[in-house]
Amino acid sequence: MISTLVTMFWEMSIAILGKVAWKAVFERFYTRLVIYGLNKIKSMSTNDVVDDTVQDIINELKGKKLAVIDKGV
Repeated sequence: MISTLVTMFWEMSIAILGKVAWKAVFERFYTRLVIYGLNKIKSMSTNDVVDDTVQDIINELKGKKLAVIDKGV
């Protein structure tokens, strides 16, 4: 009985993980990682031109929104 439940939950979790849009998840993760690095560079620099350039790049990255997928319910 327990084996059947464990197997059922295992298969359900595999099915749920299979439906996740991993490309979007990784894109968001890497974008946040790049923004973190840019903010680190910005905080280490005393040059206003570098600060403005980094802020422009961050604004450009944040302005790109992922498309929302309509659910066909």
